[in-house]
Amino acid sequence: MNRFNPLDTQNRMTFCSKLALALAAAAIAVFPVGCGIGPISTVSDASPVLGDALQGGVHGGQQPVSSASIQLWAVGATGYGSAASKLGSAVTTNATGGFTLGSYTCPSSSALTYITASGGNPGLGGSTTNSSIQLMAALGACGNLSPSTFININEVTTVAAAFALGQYFTPTFGTASTDSFGAPSTTQGQVGITNAFGTVNNLVSFSSGNAVTSATLTNAGFTVTTTPEATKLYTIANIIAACVNSDGTASSPCPTLFADVVPTGKTAPTDTLQAAVYMSLNPTSTNANGSANNLAALFNLTSSTPPFVGGTQPSDWTLGILYTGSTSTILAQPLGLAIDAGGNVWVASGTTTSMLSELSPTGSPLASVTTIGGLAMASLSPRNIAIDTNGNSWITTSSSSAYVFEYVPGGTSPAPIGLGKSSFGIAIDGNNNVYVGESSSSAGFEFGEFVGGVLNATNEVRFPTVGQATVCTASCTNSTLEPQFMAIDTATPANLWASSGTVLTSSTYVYQLSNIDLSSCGATPYAAVCTVPSNTTSNTYNAISLGTISEPFGLAAGYNGTTPQMWVANGVTSGSGFDQLDLLTLSSSSATVAGGQAYGDATTIGGARYLAVDGSGNVWTANNKQTSGTTTGGSVMELNSAGVVLSSVNSGTSPFNVVGYNHLGMSNPAGVGIDPSGNVWIANNPASGATDASSVFEIVGAASPTVTPIALALKNGTAGGHGVGQKP
Repeated sequence: MNRFNPLDTQNRMTFCSKLALALAAAAIAVFPVGCGIGPISTVSDASPVLGDALQGGVHGGQQPVSSASIQLWAVGATGYGSAASKLGSAVTTNATGGFTLGSYTCPSSSALTYITASGGNPGLGGSTTNSSIQLMAALGACGNLSPSTFININEVTTVAAAFALGQYFTPTFGTASTDSFGAPSTTQGQVGITNAFGTVNNLVSFSSGNAVTSATLTNAGFTVTTTPEATKLYTIANIIAACVNSDGTASSPCPTLFADVVPTGKTAPTDTLQAAVYMSLNPTSTNANGSANNLAALFNLTSSTPPFVGGTQPSDWTLGILYTGSTSTILAQPLGLAIDAGGNVWVASGTTTSMLSELSPTGSPLASVTTIGGLAMASLSPRNIAIDTNGNSWITTSSSSAYVFEYVPGGTSPAPIGLGKSSFGIAIDGNNNVYVGESSSSAGFEFGEFVGGVLNATNEVRFPTVGQATVCTASCTNSTLEPQFMAIDTATPANLWASSGTVLTSSTYVYQLSNIDLSSCGATPYAAVCTVPSNTTSNTYNAISLGTISEPFGLAAGYNGTTPQMWVANGVTSGSGFDQLDLLTLSSSSATVAGGQAYGDATTIGGARYLAVDGSGNVWTANNKQTSGTTTGGSVMELNSAGVVLSSVNSGTSPFNVVGYNHLGMSNPAGVGIDPSGNVWIANNPASGATDASSVFEIVGAASPTVTPIALALKNGTAGGHGVGQKP
């Protein structure tokens, strides 16, 4: 079926207008600071709007729930999980579970709303009620509600909302919980929760109460097919239904549900909505009882005649959506992936068919670009992608001409520049300076910079090759690095980092360029490409090993309190470092690396490659061991900022004999990114010609919401705002 989301009407707009559209959907008026990335000041349509009467029904599985209290809510706007506002008065469901909600007033026509059903009798007979029942449906903009809208509230609508919106749920659980959803009034805080409501629609239809099994999203002449994990959604709904369809007493399934979903050190839930949110936020059900024990016990709560057609025991509760394009028109062989400030997903892809694809936050196709700045990308092999603070996409290529592209949405893109060596790595700092790594098997590696994000020779700087550098803190030779992956850290001043990626499997180093100093070049524009000197105080190369780095691949800047971090993915082929991540601890005010430690093993990581850090400082990596056509699919893994593995551990016993969060919709996962709603996006990059070669995969609400793009997070962090490793 065709599905429509208001955020997906964007076509080829400028970055600023796309972000403004997303904010308008949330009733937010932004006073532009650097293209609209500023604080929230007012609500654009703050005039109250009289709402229309609503009708619907509440079911526990297939049983009507009578005597349930129905309340309409508008989400909070003063922080994550902030108190929601009641809209109108509560009503009670009748004997068939039906209800009609009377008059209410919307704070604004676009205020985000949801509806809850509390308590009630799920067909127990007599006047017995279950106080543990808390079901909900996410409805979206208040102005879109009408008397013709029929709202089905059941376990399926509850689970879909809990997973998409769980990051916005109150942090207080138990009897003291208000069970409310809210977001901060920051620009990306509002963008994130608005997009999250849109994601709910990709999982469930609240008018029918059924999970979405597939949908066709068509826009701008392109088509993307979505395939949510509907069977898994039903599986989780069956578990919640076991508690709903009971009296909620000590002998019911509710105590087992509540005890087994609560994370270690947290307050146990006291209703089914809290339990569903915990399943989203603690998808391995880890606590003192043991993850595998809890997962099995929860699955076994399912009735012998379950209300929904679920599946087999999963290895975790994470819920995903597959977005499939075309091998020739959009999402062909995805590789690099990045998220812009509006939550749109940009994918650099193609070995045989090269293109830049853009998806909306809910997966609708917005663009597929094959020519940038007058040059066809053709077989130039786009590799990595980064987005600057203006919303422009920068793409490096591994062709012999080594072109660097800058794509300006809705504007005129400059002509690409060929660097002469393969331009794999790319990173953008908080001042919009774009760094590119150049590698060659026959010549020394080199770093280049386009000052201020201007792609032309009059803003181009070259740093000396290692052979020309006058200082290096370790054995810097041309054979130790071909900079395929790069990142900027959060130290002050910031440092540039690079790793070798696939080309040097024997490498035990990553490189840091510190004391970055362009003063010898003078002011831009330069008369010609400027080459800066390298010494102990300016543009200093540091080769870093610490005895733990082996076959380094992806890099990601992290942050733990006040301590900058740099994560390194080890292993691309084989060897001792294949299943590890390295965590380098940095000085906050210098280039000094205070220490390093490797985390993970073959039971937790399956070939670490690309990395991303979320708003809690947790690091995510795509496990690349899985190949196209396997029955187990692919996976990603998650560690917190202290190196503790949070994702599934391979116990050797089915169904827990997998590594990380495992999904059939993932295949040879490559690029990974986290959006402002907390969704984790993965580029599927299987072998050429594979049937799943044109797709990306989304794990819904599994990560903490994140400031995007990375360049904006670095900029905000420098200014004392919400930066890397922090929520928007």
